[in-house]
Amino acid sequence: MSPKNIFICYRRDDAEGYAGRLYDRLNSRFPRRVFMDVTGISPGADFARVIQDTVGTCHVLIAIIGRHWTTITDASNRRRLDLADDYVRHEIATALSRNITVIPILVRGAEMPSREVLPPDLAALSTRNALEISDGDFDHDVERLIEVLENVCGEPRPVATAPTSTARSNCLIFAVIGILAGGALLLVVFLLLLGYSSQNNQSVVQPSANPGYSQTPSGASSPESSETQQDNAVTFNPVGQWIITFVENGKQMHYDLVIKPDGTYAADDEIGQWRYSPEEEKLTLGDQFVITIEALDGNAFIGHVQTDNARFPFRLTPN
Repeated sequence: MSPKNIFICYRRDDAEGYAGRLYDRLNSRFPRRVFMDVTGISPGADFARVIQDTVGTCHVLIAIIGRHWTTITDASNRRRLDLADDYVRHEIATALSRNITVIPILVRGAEMPSREVLPPDLAALSTRNALEISDGDFDHDVERLIEVLENVCGEPRPVATAPTSTARSNCLIFAVIGILAGGALLLVVFLLLLGYSSQNNQSVVQPSANPGYSQTPSGASSPESSETQQDNAVTFNPVGQWIITFVENGKQMHYDLVIKPDGTYAADDEIGQWRYSPEEEKLTLGDQFVITIEALDGNAFIGHVQTDNARFPFRLTPN
């Protein structure tokens, strides 16, 4: 699998400090694969072509949005998002038109812009699920973003194996030796007592009138085994933000899925109506996808997706 590149899109007047800090953190996790700043375009070059070539080589675009992202103007008091030669507009529009994953990052208390305040070629940005990064919890918020990027790029972080402690191994060996030695001592004491008892009981053993136990008849069940085990059913609430993972044409795919309480959903460029049947544990998205929840694996729900032409397994992870 070829490594996936990441592009950071931002405005200097709106979020330059965040862009630099975010670049450093992402570059340490994805070295030499994080890009930003295409503003240094040579005079005479076609800036639209340069942006398309740069953004087109990336798998994910991160759009940093501050409080004034939609209202910043140029020297002529024209809104920069409305200008044909605005870099930020072209970077995001290029990513959306090429189905590149776009992740909005809200900083400085910004809110996600609505479709009405965006130019037509950026309207789809309003349906993208956003992450918030704050000064007070910057490290935690960036780690959440890195986990999302790992899922999108199909690069889960390897689990570190704890080194074996020599001291712990030695303690374990000594403990086993102690248990074996103690068991041998108890066996010797038992044999001595058994020999002493056999020497002092040569007469016929009298049967006990009141045996201290009663044996359960063969085939009888104990009270514990007769208890009915409670149903360990999976409880699924579809409303929320999810990452849906499945295999398509031999390739693992990841998509953002937002299921809203008003009965609508958004999955990348697709929006529509959803419904859920708790009795059948089936989630229907639009008229094409039927998701059947089968089990809970950690914090993720697993099952299968049924379309008009195919059926394949999936994994639904809270985002």
